[in-house]
Amino acid sequence: MPDPLSNDACKLTSRKCPLKRLLKRLRMWFLQTFRYRFVSVGRDFYIGYGTHIRSGCVSVGDHCYIGNHCHIASQVQMGNWVMVASNVSMVGGDHDFHQAGMPSVWAGRSENRPIVIEDDAWIGHGAIIMHGVRIGEGAIVGAGALVTHDVPPYAIVVNRPAEVVAQRFEGEQLELHRKALDELRQQLDRK
Repeated sequence: MPDPLSNDACKLTSRKCPLKRLLKRLRMWFLQTFRYRFVSVGRDFYIGYGTHIRSGCVSVGDHCYIGNHCHIASQVQMGNWVMVASNVSMVGGDHDFHQAGMPSVWAGRSENRPIVIEDDAWIGHGAIIMHGVRIGEGAIVGAGALVTHDVPPYAIVVNRPAEVVAQRFEGEQLELHRKALDELRQQLDRK
């Protein structure tokens, strides 16, 4: 019997335990069907514990992950292969504070524009994404970033407000990665 603290034991547990896999699938089905009521959900989707998602506002592609304790209170469209780390907030449609003589709490809400996260994007721990933002294909949002403007494809952004500090891929690597994603999309379409 393998040592329970070894890496081999961890791999064995996650691959070979049908009960664990079944319970995980049941939890995802329950959350998707009764708690969150997504607009649409792709295959192989996971939501972490303690996450709040506004019902009827989120659509998710295939092979996506949303970490623990996230807060999604805006319209969100996620592509395929999107990773959202823990404690990420996606917010918008805030209180209208421009009405003179009206307390903000009574003034209603401003327009809630959708957040679009394209394929293969990665949102780092504790990032805040404001409504109306598009995060391009393959982009990486660094931990703790405040995203108030669109993020170009394959850009790496950090800071508050978020600014581009690097490109994930360039030249030949970029073309190779895009070609690989196109092939994966074709496989998804066939299933």
